[in-house]
Amino acid sequence: MKFSIVVALLGFTSALRLNTLDDSDPEGRNVDQTTWKDMHVSGYNGADEDEIMDNIFGKFSTEGRTPSGHKTGQKLLMKDQAKLAGGTLLEALHKVEPADVPAYLDANFENTWNHFDQNHEGWIRYEETHTFQRHLMGKLNQFAGTPGSLGDLASGGKTYPLPYPAGSEAVPVGQV
Repeated sequence: MKFSIVVALLGFTSALRLNTLDDSDPEGRNVDQTTWKDMHVSGYNGADEDEIMDNIFGKFSTEGRTPSGHKTGQKLLMKDQAKLAGGTLLEALHKVEPADVPAYLDANFENTWNHFDQNHEGWIRYEETHTFQRHLMGKLNQFAGTPGSLGDLASGGKTYPLPYPAGSEAVPVGQV
């Protein structure tokens, strides 16, 4: 009997010691405990722009319909809604001051829209909206011409050599 009491007391004290060292969630949830205060983002991250674009274009897009009125399942952005969404995003992404948005859209929207709606149907697919917005932003886009991007014409080639096949950089373009 004394032995079982001693074992119980030892178990209780070791449990107390473990609880003081245990910093896990008190309810046993397996979740990350970091907060926004602990996070430090260095440099520019375009993912935040994508989230804002998803939100705005999701609100301004509508589901396509057949001539008989049946839903197609394809989200579409109509031209008039695209201009409103584009202006909203220019403000939300802090690319243009709110007072300057109408003038910026007057100068740039039609060319961008015609670039994406080449058949003059009056709509673009939802999947094209992010590229549409980046085209509308033009040089306001922080990805334009960044080293290693598709628009980077100053570097590449010998700056980013291909690992294989060996000597592929030495082959002239027209000789493949």
